[in-house]
Amino acid sequence: MRFGSYKYLMISYALYSLVYGFVEICTQPIIHVSGAGMYLYVDSFLKYEKSVSSPLACAYCASFGLCVSLLATHFVYRYFAVCRANDLRHFDGWNLLKIYVIPASLATVWFWAYLFILTPSDVKNDFVRLGSLANSKMSFLFRKEIQSIYNEDIGKVGYIAFLYYYPDKSGNLVINWIDFVSCCIPCGVMQTCFMTMIVCGWKTYQKMRNLKQSMSKRTKDLNSQLFKALVLQTLVPMCTMFAPVGSLLILPMFSIGVPPIFANIPSFYACLYPALDATIAIFMIRDFRDTVLCRKRVHPSLISTSTASGKHVSSHISG
Repeated sequence: MRFGSYKYLMISYALYSLVYGFVEICTQPIIHVSGAGMYLYVDSFLKYEKSVSSPLACAYCASFGLCVSLLATHFVYRYFAVCRANDLRHFDGWNLLKIYVIPASLATVWFWAYLFILTPSDVKNDFVRLGSLANSKMSFLFRKEIQSIYNEDIGKVGYIAFLYYYPDKSGNLVINWIDFVSCCIPCGVMQTCFMTMIVCGWKTYQKMRNLKQSMSKRTKDLNSQLFKALVLQTLVPMCTMFAPVGSLLILPMFSIGVPPIFANIPSFYACLYPALDATIAIFMIRDFRDTVLCRKRVHPSLISTSTASGKHVSSHISG
């Protein structure tokens, strides 16, 4: 079989997409960025069950982390398949589960860290944002802002929030260092996954170029298709998930607000991407594309063509 264990890797990502879609439906997240705060609250039928909805918000974020880390495993597998083919046997059969250890571990750490650090608190419920620390007249309650825009009482729903700094009752600036550190988790995971994609992708490309003459035409063609698909599978999440989510986490550090319509775009893209990722694979890999479009493959063989005299001349078509 031409795809080996890689097909199981692709199937697992498709199955994960179903799980992600279920979490998305149960969460229906709303993201709001204002001042030094970034809030993600649950807007589904479970939103008032805070014992369920707050962990659900954490699970939604962890599933996003699992999404990007699973994508990186595709590049790792292709790197071993092309650059270290002899070591690929370590991923045969049930050994393929080894490749999921790091993504699952990252998602687990992400979930528990958010559950203990970023869940609701009195300070975050009634966060006072100061447009200017020197001018207290510009202060207002964050709760009122949520109520005004979304018609929701933030104190009654489950949510997680980054609140990097805030004024105390005396108007003094309080820096919330633990939320700064917590921001390193998603930023670190995304940066690590992106660098893994870049390094593995580049090494794979160089190896394929060096082995171009020694590879069979079929193997070279298949690896070329897979590589092109993975390039697109890198660029698309970079533009739709990594950069937008990173911006939502970093901009509040500088008290830069984000309009609601833009703040919630990453949730839409994150929900859409698993399907988009499968679409890229389907239409970039010929075997998949031909199956979906019901095309019959022309197998290398002797093909008869009619001549003007009515005789048939056989011509051999190379792969």
